[in-house]
Amino acid sequence: MNNIKLIDSHVNFGHELLAENSKSIILESIENNIIGMLCVNSNLLEFSNDLKIIADYDLIDITIGHHPNYVNQMNIIDMESLLDENLRENSRIVAVGETGLDFYYDTDKNKQIESLEMHFEKASQFSKPVLIHMRDSEDEIFPILKKFRQRVPQILVHCFTGTDEFAKKCIDLDCYYSISGIITFKNAVKLRETIKKLPINRIIFETDSPYLTPDPHRGKVNYPKYLELLLIKYCEILSLDLEEMASISNDNYNKLFSKNN
Repeated sequence: MNNIKLIDSHVNFGHELLAENSKSIILESIENNIIGMLCVNSNLLEFSNDLKIIADYDLIDITIGHHPNYVNQMNIIDMESLLDENLRENSRIVAVGETGLDFYYDTDKNKQIESLEMHFEKASQFSKPVLIHMRDSEDEIFPILKKFRQRVPQILVHCFTGTDEFAKKCIDLDCYYSISGIITFKNAVKLRETIKKLPINRIIFETDSPYLTPDPHRGKVNYPKYLELLLIKYCEILSLDLEEMASISNDNYNKLFSKNN
């Protein structure tokens, strides 16, 4: 490893594979030059647990939101109430999400759309960027992103795997993009070409731990300590200097979440 300092913009600390050993994982991350992490809440019913996990660590930020795959667990009114209450009371929340549209599974599409628009309304009310999950839903999600873009500080397209056409549309909206371990996968040829078109001043890196473990560790649990592998692959694809791109991505993270003040 190159001892380059990085910020991991997506860690699912509430996941059972991480939660039980969260303290040791956080310490190991710090030992491996991870200088910041974003704990992404994807289930409003578990937000208080996520908050407890990160309570003692100032280097970890947190989001709040309800993943589209879980929309049938709650009604929209209860979702909105929990979002409103926590956004008012907790200053550690830096973004709304994980929210979005995921049509891969047979989850109520209309309720996903209703939930997504409600998340945007809350983000607009509290002036927070929105962290977007998108799968098999490019045509349906873009009009919503476009509708709300000027009403929220920023949009982060989490784990970007979009097409060239979707990338161009998002560039027009001046979105941010997080790059995951997928770019290291052998079959991700098209994605590696597409990410060349994304502006580097809008790129941040994420492990999506415990998911999407990069090569050569595929098949194992993913941890923030593997983040540098993504940076190395990204810089290889775009012929960039590692330290320079690390600095750019860290600055992008801080700008996105208004941490430069």
